[in-house]
Amino acid sequence: MSKGLFPEETRITLEIGKVMRKTICERIAVETDDIKPVWKQPRGSYGNNFWQMYSWKLGRDVHFYSSLERDHGVIVEADPNVVRFCEQPLRIRIKLDGRDRETVIDMLVHFTDGRTQFREVKYASAVESAELDSRLTRQLTAQQEWAFVTANDYKIVTDHEIRQKPQFLRNWKQILSHLAPYASYDLAKIESDILAAFDERDSWPLGYLANNVSLRDQQAVKAAIFRLLHGGLCTAPLDLFPLTNSLIISRGTK
Repeated sequence: MSKGLFPEETRITLEIGKVMRKTICERIAVETDDIKPVWKQPRGSYGNNFWQMYSWKLGRDVHFYSSLERDHGVIVEADPNVVRFCEQPLRIRIKLDGRDRETVIDMLVHFTDGRTQFREVKYASAVESAELDSRLTRQLTAQQEWAFVTANDYKIVTDHEIRQKPQFLRNWKQILSHLAPYASYDLAKIESDILAAFDERDSWPLGYLANNVSLRDQQAVKAAIFRLLHGGLCTAPLDLFPLTNSLIISRGTK
């Protein structure tokens, strides 16, 4: 797949459906490798509801404009089935009911099996209670019509799905927060030492690995353990137990 930028603005009129679908699908197939966010809301307009997170999948900071979008970003970052993603990836304009509608989709997700999916993040209560002529209904309808016309996979992801495993979410927030300062560190030697420990036994408590596997700083060793969890080279029951020294770490299947 050749590299390039996804078109920042794609204009679609439903009346030309099939022809436009073929054209845009061809553009998407060759232009999604290096997409970047198309829109960044000034921080002042969102006050405290602006969130920044470092992504190891992307090697850059990512930005979210609600706590729910941030939580969704954490889940996506932690998902071993996701290769990469982009927040605010595409601005679309589509004609609905004789009027142009413009909207920016929340996220594009690339999976390990080659699939891509556009996602919009919303509270379930807001979607369920939205009036037919509300701004939210117009926004979601425009996105759904765009996805149909362009033959793109599209999903509305709600808080019911994003926050269904609160312990998992809390743990990964801690993991990503701990990892952020180590973005430029070379943790390869520590990671190798940790993996070698699993040649002796199948699993170890987090605290034992952090204190005994390497002579390096304990916090750096924890960062290396978290990197292995992030990459799927180690596993832990993060949906069941808090991130303490007694958490059992096992070697992963990758």
